[in-house]
Amino acid sequence: MLHLKKYFSVQEQHNLVDMTRNIAKVNGGMTIPVMPSGQSFNCSQTSCGKVGWLSDRKGYRYSPINPVNNQPFAAMPTELIEIAQSLANLVGEFHYEPETCLINFYPANGKSKLGLHQDNTEQNLKPCIISISLGDDCSFVVGSNRSRKDPLDAILLRSGDVLILHGDSRLAYHGVQRILPKTSKLLKNNGRLNLTIRQVY
Repeated sequence: MLHLKKYFSVQEQHNLVDMTRNIAKVNGGMTIPVMPSGQSFNCSQTSCGKVGWLSDRKGYRYSPINPVNNQPFAAMPTELIEIAQSLANLVGEFHYEPETCLINFYPANGKSKLGLHQDNTEQNLKPCIISISLGDDCSFVVGSNRSRKDPLDAILLRSGDVLILHGDSRLAYHGVQRILPKTSKLLKNNGRLNLTIRQVY
């Protein structure tokens, strides 16, 4: 696991926010998905790239079609592809192919969290996962790749930080404990944007 603090400048962070807004606009907006159990997520989502990540009563999966507008997901911007490849190079992955970016928005309230889970929906589970934090601080926890019952380490993710899960940490259990409201002025209405880039195939 590699945690890069304040990797992006304030201006670069604003550029990334504008980029996500454009993606959401093309996609017809962000939605709050449901889990297979029917329970709603505590964040809203959209995706860009060759495929997008979906969650509904049918389960977790990737699809080239956005169910919001029945159109292909917005293409991943070239700038974001180049950023992802540069970051992957830092952990020795020189042939990384960014194929999707999941965009989550967590409102600035006490309900904003994400339960402990593994990222294992991808067909290829070896390439790293790249997470970019924008907006309010986040209390993030990460454990082992064996059991969700193993001890957890808490990490404070701030706006402009990057977290890369690679090697043994690629399948580590992780989650969002809470968002710390008004710890950043980046987003007009506070909250946290998280961009998670993955190679799926």
